[in-house]
Amino acid sequence: MNPEITALLDWHRRMRDSTDYLGIEQMQPGMTYAIWARNAYVGIWLPEQNGFVISRYKMHPTPFLFVELHWDTGEPFGTAKPLRALEACPLLLPPESDDWNEERSAPLCAWLDDLESRHPPLPDVDTVGARRRAVARATQ
Repeated sequence: MNPEITALLDWHRRMRDSTDYLGIEQMQPGMTYAIWARNAYVGIWLPEQNGFVISRYKMHPTPFLFVELHWDTGEPFGTAKPLRALEACPLLLPPESDDWNEERSAPLCAWLDDLESRHPPLPDVDTVGARRRAVARATQ
């Protein structure tokens, strides 16, 4: 197995049981956080949803916006542990009523992917590339 993937899987297993993360009461609206989650490693806090909007890849090489709920919301829905604040999101979120269509969400997905590339969960691990490659393998 690729050493980069092995390191990421090991980190993922350790984080599953970790209690070293920021609680809901510490979250700031519109702030972007490094997160441990199922589908991304960076997310923007949305207090009205108790979750983080992320750039997600699933069955298609184009990302879409998706919400991962804060771990403190509990089983089985809480899937994201915020680890540290990164920066305030400079972009407006497209309205959710627009169902976050691809055209309107593309700039935000690109910004989130870039931020994740600059702040990977492990040094020198290309998590955005790994997520894209996983989708490519699944759709072949």
